[in-house]
Amino acid sequence: MEIITYRELEPKDEFMVLMELGFWSPLSPTKFEELIDLDLRLKNGPVGFCAVENGRLAGFVGVMDIPTRTVDGSEETVGGIYDVATNPMFAKRGICKVLMDGAHQYFEEKKYNFSFLLTLRTIIAYAFYKKLNYIEIEKYNQFPIAYKVMRKDKEQKKYDMKFFPKKIEEIYRKYIREKTGFTQRQKDFIKLFMQWGFSDLKKSFYQENGYALLTEIRSTIKIKELVSLDDQTYDKMLERIESTAQAGVIDRLVNDERLLKIYKSRGYRIQEGDHAVFMVKKMGDFEFEEIYGDNFHIGAMDLF
Repeated sequence: MEIITYRELEPKDEFMVLMELGFWSPLSPTKFEELIDLDLRLKNGPVGFCAVENGRLAGFVGVMDIPTRTVDGSEETVGGIYDVATNPMFAKRGICKVLMDGAHQYFEEKKYNFSFLLTLRTIIAYAFYKKLNYIEIEKYNQFPIAYKVMRKDKEQKKYDMKFFPKKIEEIYRKYIREKTGFTQRQKDFIKLFMQWGFSDLKKSFYQENGYALLTEIRSTIKIKELVSLDDQTYDKMLERIESTAQAGVIDRLVNDERLLKIYKSRGYRIQEGDHAVFMVKKMGDFEFEEIYGDNFHIGAMDLF
């Protein structure tokens, strides 16, 4: 068994089926290369570590170099783990452990203080990550889900779409200026999100002091990111979203107390608790709270 970086993997064809086996979501290496060139969290690193045996891709652990903001306003790069997968033909051979060790060694060589990952409490990997000394981030666990079922017998409204990436980026920078954590997005992050398929350009929109990044699944509008500089704009944007929704509206990660109050005032149901958990592993000498304080921020669009 040989451990190499994704950049060293040749050919890369089996990566597509490994992503399908692991996540029911095939990712062509051709498309992935486009994303790597665009995403600064991947562009200058190894992308991930691969286990190869007899020319077959046995497993993969993705690694990202992610800038974050600390309590003193400085930027600190941390490690991110994503798309951990093992080919079932090579199961129960400790491949995932070897690959995770390789990822952690890379982070240690870069002198990163933390490694982060997203997982589910309901899968086997959760216990595995805990054995590797990953712990849940309580702040993330406190973010609720807001949803509203729409019951309409009239035609939904249509709007002239306004979508200005630079305006959206300006609003976002103002919105997160007092927050710590995953706030340091690259300048062209809207282009990046669209390339990853995180939101739908035809559904998303911008208006003065706010924007909405949306997708639609089975006639339900899923809010990927709703950001506003004032409560009135939040209310107006939700009114617009609801007027175009056929079956319902759902926001999986509500990380703004102001927005949560608006949801409640508009009759949304609130779900506390989620099987999805964001976890962190201490790699250096500092504790999580020392670096990020009590104003830690991460949005649904920042997850990996």
